Amino acid sequence: MKPDSSEWRSSQAYDFISNVPPDALAWEFLRRNPAYQREFADMQQINPTPNSLSPNELRSQWGLRFSSKS
Repeated sequence: MKPDSSEWRSSQAYDFISNVPPDALAWEFLRRNPAYQREFADMQQINPTPNSLSPNELRSQWGLRFSSKS
């Protein structure tokens, strides 16, 4: 299913960007990246391919960092 892109020229469609924290904005770009989607899906398989990245390799490859909330 493709997202509705009929309003892509509307500046109102992007007003929310002003209030989005940098990490959330980065996630929006990353999660739409086809290469990241393939590598993440590959890692999630029960029998990953020999070239699949481990979770730590995936984090390193894509620059992911997770903060611990106490």
